[in-house]
Amino acid sequence: MDARVKLAEDVQTRREGPKRSAASKRAIFEAARSELAEGGWRQFSADRLSRRARASKQTIYRWWPSLAALAVEATLDLIEPPRVGPGVELDVQLTRFLEPLSELARLGDGAHLLRSGLLAAADDAAAGEVFRKWFNEVFRAPLKAVLAEAAMRGKIRKDWDIDVACELLFGPVWHRVVILRGPLPEAVTKRAAKSLMQALRP
Repeated sequence: MDARVKLAEDVQTRREGPKRSAASKRAIFEAARSELAEGGWRQFSADRLSRRARASKQTIYRWWPSLAALAVEATLDLIEPPRVGPGVELDVQLTRFLEPLSELARLGDGAHLLRSGLLAAADDAAAGEVFRKWFNEVFRAPLKAVLAEAAMRGKIRKDWDIDVACELLFGPVWHRVVILRGPLPEAVTKRAAKSLMQALRP
């Protein structure tokens, strides 16, 4: 290999830094979740996180644009995509969109972690972008596809709005977790799905 090409590749490698290994990322996520569970987002500390994960702060800041973005990613990593699909009644599908969130909120420190992740997303632009990208891909786009099919079959109005649908369905979850600082019982998710069904009735 030409020495100049090799030098250029070495410089590029140094600029990029080491790639995130799965084990290191998992260790940092676990440490971040422990920190968030103990002190919440507003007490989240890069120093404590670094010690707990046995990773340098330089590594953390090289892999994530901000501590808030890391807090959001560590929280979202626990949430499975909703289990929706064809051949299921619409009210059941709408409830299933909320099941991954309610499942997390009912487990140990899950509600606290979810609240911390939401607050971090609200406080920081980079973290907010991480959350919006995840929400659009995991929840908004699939919900849009489900509602489009329901409208085509005449199950809901044809003038439905995806943003309003998201607010009606997920708004009670954010309110319960962030404002009321409480768990997320099944009754809350069922009421949210029912409210959206009533709003979309043809």
